[in-house]
Amino acid sequence: MDRICLYFYLMPILLVILGSSTQAFQGPAPLSHTDTAIINDWYRGAFLSMKGDLKRSDDFVNKAWKMAIDIGYDQGIADGYYYTGCIYEQKGALDIAGRYFEKAISLYLQGQFMDNLPDSYRRLGEIYIHDGRYYTGLQNFLNGLRVADEQGNRIDQVRLSIQLANYHNTISRDYKEAIAILRDAERWTNAVGYTHALGPIYLQYSISYGKQQDYTGALHYTDLARRAFVEASDNKNLLETLLTEGDVYGRMHDEGRLANILEEAEPLIDSIGDDRLTSRFQLLYATELYFLGDYNTALDTCEALYAQLKSAAQQSDRLRVRLLHAKILFATGDLRSADSLIGDYAYVKDSLYAAQYVGQGMEMSENYKLEKFERQIKEQELLLSNTRYQRYGLITGIVVLLTILGILYFHFREKDKLAHRVALQNAEISVQNEILKQANKQNELLLREIHHRVKNNLQIINSLLSLQSRKTTNREVITMMQESSSRINSIALIHNKLYQQQSINRLNIQDYIEQLGAHLLSIYNVGNKRVQFHVEANDVSLDIDTAISVGLILTELTTNSLKYAFVGREAGEIHVDVSYKGDRDYELVFKDNGVGIPETKRKQTNETLGFRLIHSLTRQLAGMVHYTFDEFSMYNIRFKGQA
Repeated sequence: MDRICLYFYLMPILLVILGSSTQAFQGPAPLSHTDTAIINDWYRGAFLSMKGDLKRSDDFVNKAWKMAIDIGYDQGIADGYYYTGCIYEQKGALDIAGRYFEKAISLYLQGQFMDNLPDSYRRLGEIYIHDGRYYTGLQNFLNGLRVADEQGNRIDQVRLSIQLANYHNTISRDYKEAIAILRDAERWTNAVGYTHALGPIYLQYSISYGKQQDYTGALHYTDLARRAFVEASDNKNLLETLLTEGDVYGRMHDEGRLANILEEAEPLIDSIGDDRLTSRFQLLYATELYFLGDYNTALDTCEALYAQLKSAAQQSDRLRVRLLHAKILFATGDLRSADSLIGDYAYVKDSLYAAQYVGQGMEMSENYKLEKFERQIKEQELLLSNTRYQRYGLITGIVVLLTILGILYFHFREKDKLAHRVALQNAEISVQNEILKQANKQNELLLREIHHRVKNNLQIINSLLSLQSRKTTNREVITMMQESSSRINSIALIHNKLYQQQSINRLNIQDYIEQLGAHLLSIYNVGNKRVQFHVEANDVSLDIDTAISVGLILTELTTNSLKYAFVGREAGEIHVDVSYKGDRDYELVFKDNGVGIPETKRKQTNETLGFRLIHSLTRQLAGMVHYTFDEFSMYNIRFKGQA
């Protein structure tokens, strides 16, 4: 109750300080990490299948986008616009793709989601460049590069730098600036190991050097680009590299190398089917015809290219065709037509450059007017918002205050009830725990008593066998009784160890094997030979079923060694090593430095009862037995234990 009074006096003071900031008391519901992970996985699946299966990619995006809207996942909603734009870009619907990228950028900036923002700027800039909106395209490249630099995102920095270099190579003609940008991109690429970008970087280098008539540098980088694209199996960029190399040979008037390039590029032209690259190939082909003196075929090729190069993005290639056309006319002696064509060429070239810069100026002017208009709208909206807040702030504050006080009252009331119920439940749980502990202790005592009684019963059986063996003089029967007694004793030892130790489920195998070995030495060490028994199994514990099988196997192996391995010797060594190999796998190594089993008697030995028992028990443990004889006679047994 004191806490309720405290909140009653504090809340009006807080409301006076905060004014009309009522939204501070509200917050978005927490998003499920599982739901957002599913949405992100669907988007990744859409991106991976985008080049091979657009239908599958579209289905992934639609599912992820709908789920993001349903749960209010803002980043997922923004990603929906981005990935949908990528799909439309892949389909070739660039206008629609551009609108989706614009919306994605707006939402990314609003929510400060930076992961896909640089790539959105890059893709939107490419669309603007394709539409002839060069200034806006450049601005998008620069904005993307700035965001990538702030994030330290080297991959996007490299991609955007390649686009900037392409802009300077094709639009601004600032080839030195392009080379400077490419040097930074190459350094970043090597730093992060993004080798996939080296081919495009080398290609832009070759264009820059070729435009500056540095043909040695251009050919050096075309060679590097060719190697990179061949290694990546990127046939489209490989074709573009070949055509760039062909342009260099055309400017050098190297007819032979140009012919080789065309011969190498022709199969790629047929397989790729890109109209822009096909037009460039045809222009190089016309250039080769011009060098060979086949002017009529060259003129026909130029006429065909005029019909193909009609869009605004192809005006630069159209100018190159016009210049080649004029050269052919000069070569044929038609000086009047050639002179007229050269004049048209100069006029169109000037008009094209003027249009580019005038278009950029108009674009900048329109952008300025649009930004100014948007700024005025935001100022008016802010003014209206302030007025509304001032008018309704006090009323909203009172309503919120009363609501919060009511919520706090019921919250603390329910909290007290809940605390009382929890205290009762804790008391009940404590009682149940105590009952379970007592029951568990009783069960452990009973189980220990069972182990003790099993051990006693087995010892009684042993005594009976011993008494029975005294009533016969048949050595074979006595030996069988003795061996059976040893086997029973190995099992009795296990129950005795489980009765004595703290754990009643698993057996420390080291102590058990040492006692088993001492017992067998006392029975079978004929002539009191100096036989040393070494055990190494300190860190191994086994369940009772596995321990019984292992004990019987060791009983047979030790008995066999003591009876036959040291015949004619005064001393010997027996080594037992049990180790855990991981994933329920164990290894038992038993070896002695006795006489071993001759190859001629090994099959006969394996058919005895003891060795049949060893193989049977090993199969029960899902294991295998392997025997070798070198310095030691050694049995290696791999088997499975229970967890």
